[in-house]
Amino acid sequence: MPAYQWDFSVLLTYRELLFSGILTTLRILAVSLTLGIALGLLLAPLRAARSRLLRLPAQALIECVRAVPPLVLVVWAYYCLPILVGLKLTGYWTCALALALYGSVFFAEIFRSGLQAVDPGQVEAGLATGMTPLQALLRITAPVAFLRVLPAFVGQSVMAVKNSVLGSYIAVGELLYEGQRLSTATFRPLETLTFVALFFVATILPLSLLASRIERRIQARFFQR
Repeated sequence: MPAYQWDFSVLLTYRELLFSGILTTLRILAVSLTLGIALGLLLAPLRAARSRLLRLPAQALIECVRAVPPLVLVVWAYYCLPILVGLKLTGYWTCALALALYGSVFFAEIFRSGLQAVDPGQVEAGLATGMTPLQALLRITAPVAFLRVLPAFVGQSVMAVKNSVLGSYIAVGELLYEGQRLSTATFRPLETLTFVALFFVATILPLSLLASRIERRIQARFFQR
């Protein structure tokens, strides 16, 4: 059996199509990550509230969304929302908003765990030295909580990058969808899909390395004795 002859020139020929797919992927990621973090910040204090009227609805939402696979959530939103409530969004916005909702419940739990991991004694000590509550929040609570949640935060952000390809299941023109179309049209699936895989490696690895560097800097700044 003859060895496969790799030919990556097809990627140059269709570079505009692939570039369009990359831009759509990044747009989905930007919207879903930004809205997911913002909604997570809103859900976190509700999830940790002492009032059952605030805590139980937030907890129910978080547990229900976490139980649904992200692909199922994207497909359900695309096909069922127009039938149930008459809301018809484009595939792009359906994917971005569904992934934002999915990510938000994980970010909410991450932020809640970080805030609850801060020793109240540290905050009280800061207040005793003359800090205002805002200063204690910025100088004690926020740095400590950020360090605690950074690995989980980065992990969830990486999952958001990976989940962006789910738009291909509802014909959103992101990178995987365009790569599949290109591989079918050119009969070069190895080259195109390898390019897709390398794009995500090149996107995720720097993110992980940056997070490790930030974590070391915070550790040195706030916790070394």
